[in-house]
Amino acid sequence: MSFKLTTNRLILQIEDSSMADEVLNFYLRNKELFDRFEPTRPPQFYTLSFQTACMDYEYDAIIKGKNMRYYVYLKDAPDTLIGTVNFSRMEHGPFSRTAIGYKFDADYHGKGYALEACQAAIPVIFSNYKIHRIEARVAPDNIPSIRLLERLEFRYEGIEYQGVEVNGVFRDHYRYGLISTIQ
Repeated sequence: MSFKLTTNRLILQIEDSSMADEVLNFYLRNKELFDRFEPTRPPQFYTLSFQTACMDYEYDAIIKGKNMRYYVYLKDAPDTLIGTVNFSRMEHGPFSRTAIGYKFDADYHGKGYALEACQAAIPVIFSNYKIHRIEARVAPDNIPSIRLLERLEFRYEGIEYQGVEVNGVFRDHYRYGLISTIQ
């Protein structure tokens, strides 16, 4: 299990609930941006107690090999959270898959950080966790995310009709997949 990864410009690190304050601030700073594309959040999502509980749950799921979330920092500013890359619903055996998700602070868009972070995290999932397939769902109007998936060599697989509730409405999402080349 890799709790810390580094790239040329980034640090990707698994965190425990001691960072809940910083995570809450990250979500609050980007609420308007994230609310456009993410599943509807309960009102208590934007509280310290909720983020602490989420991070405790996530950390336990990481230890059990069910989920993985890396928090992303700049090497030049290691105390500033700029994004996350996560893998949820890890399945092994005949289904051997997980779903990727990522989100980055609006101030850090368009600089290649999401690509760099995903390029570091994906090989860990394939090699360390022996996952065969990574799936992604993306709103059709989220062009930057679609471009990111394509740069990561995910293949478009079709439309998942009314697959995700966003702001009280079930919306269609494009479905992408990436297959491991590790034998």
